[in-house]
Amino acid sequence: MTNRLRRFVKQLTPRRFLADRNGVTAVEFAMISVPFIGLIGAIFETGTVYFRSAQLQMATEMASRAVLTHSTDANLTYQQFVDKYLCTWQASGAVQRGTLSTMFDCSQLLVDISSPSDWTSASTGNSFTAAPRATNIAMPAAGKIAIVRVAYPTSVIMGFLGGSTLAGGSGFSQVRSGQTQNNGAWSYMIMGIAAFRVEP
Repeated sequence: MTNRLRRFVKQLTPRRFLADRNGVTAVEFAMISVPFIGLIGAIFETGTVYFRSAQLQMATEMASRAVLTHSTDANLTYQQFVDKYLCTWQASGAVQRGTLSTMFDCSQLLVDISSPSDWTSASTGNSFTAAPRATNIAMPAAGKIAIVRVAYPTSVIMGFLGGSTLAGGSGFSQVRSGQTQNNGAWSYMIMGIAAFRVEP
């Protein structure tokens, strides 16, 4: 055995390997980088969801004023309600004051306007997203209760934060808590709600 090979074998002993400090910083960074980057992604995602939720709620309240004051057209369809009062930028090319910004896809909005007989039977859930909607809106009459609900599907970027779908189409988790089926796929919904009694 040559001297060079003998020195190399001595360097492979466990004691020398454990005492070697070369590359420690790189190993430590590799260990903490994955959870650190995941935490940063979760912070940005949470902020985006809260921002979209606040914007959707504000736009829902502004759009519901048309129902409150009887200023909507007769036989208004849900798509016309979206284009005129909720999300103007795709139909007219401009974001009008009090409507949703371009970060929303107007074609994904789901709207429900209902008029329950009393407050105890009023529904504020998201079950309307799975049922087909009528083409024309049955606007609540004067003095009646009106519930305006607007839902928007949103995806979770980080799979481990809620069982979102991976790139290959398989679910990271089968937990469906908080998810709603929309167009044959499970997704999270953010929702804006306005409840009021229509002015006489």
